[in-house]
Amino acid sequence: MVAITAPSSIEHIPLVRCPKANAGPPAVIPSIDLSAPGAEAAVAEACRSLGFFKATNHGVPAGLADALEAGAMAFFALPHQEKLDMSGPARPLGYGSKSIGSNGDVGWLEYLLLSVSSSSVPSSALPPSLRVALEEYTRAVREVGGRVMELMAEGLGVAAEEREVLRRMVVGREGSEEMVRVNHYPPCLLPAGRDCGVTGFGEHTDPQIISVLRSNCTAGLQILLRDARWVPVPPDPDSFFVNVGDSLQVLTNGRFRSVKHRVVAPEGRESRLSVIYFGGPAPSQRIAPLPQVMREGERSLYREFTWGEYKKAAYKTRLGDNRLGPYELKHDAAK
Repeated sequence: MVAITAPSSIEHIPLVRCPKANAGPPAVIPSIDLSAPGAEAAVAEACRSLGFFKATNHGVPAGLADALEAGAMAFFALPHQEKLDMSGPARPLGYGSKSIGSNGDVGWLEYLLLSVSSSSVPSSALPPSLRVALEEYTRAVREVGGRVMELMAEGLGVAAEEREVLRRMVVGREGSEEMVRVNHYPPCLLPAGRDCGVTGFGEHTDPQIISVLRSNCTAGLQILLRDARWVPVPPDPDSFFVNVGDSLQVLTNGRFRSVKHRVVAPEGRESRLSVIYFGGPAPSQRIAPLPQVMREGERSLYREFTWGEYKKAAYKTRLGDNRLGPYELKHDAAK
């Protein structure tokens, strides 16, 4: 059962300023048809260059996302006390607003953070329609994540008989740690002439192997390019956006890089709703460069750790901290 954390009311969230995206030409976000010939090479190139791409032709029926969006918006529209009364307090899983984790990070949002198993979302405290929508949506998006991980392995040159090496760490493995986060960013009306917006979710990387995001039509997501420019990501409710996580960066020995991203609160009249599936391995899973991707004589860029150790360390840091820093080795590896 997932319980509800007792947060402060969304109306009392402080307005934390967020620098505007950099001026300049808009970023070209790679758009990859997951069923097209050459998808594996396109996925690998996007993960090397940005750590981020848009996935199309993914096979998830639009009705699943629509049902989840409707159920989530109905839940977030409930009176604050009614949302709290649905279940008791819990940390870090459950319902929250304002506070993101326990390290002082805040944002203009409310959210549900849920742990999921291979067959269901343990969320009996939620309205039945929302619970069913979450379960059906998660099953479908889990398969998208698994397919993407297979394409990643193929794009890295992993032999055909071992291309499920990444997928097996998450999908269908007993004890793997998969999570779903539903973020609701209410409109935040600012006085005209402001030079910066309001932080919805502060800049961070995701610690897991992979993240698969879908949002409604309201903008707000931004990613950090390798040239240190923040650029907006145009929303596309018909597609998914895939993030490389910190663990995948280590598993590929830095070939793929986790992407720093953030959300600016909407300044119009429409809320932003996003749903993110996080694919993480079992706590005992060893996180170290995969032998299948390493060249002869290549040395690891990272100290070995387990997912349980890394997750515990990540939860103790603030969003913007370099979580991988303590695990990096100070030598040049083969490229």
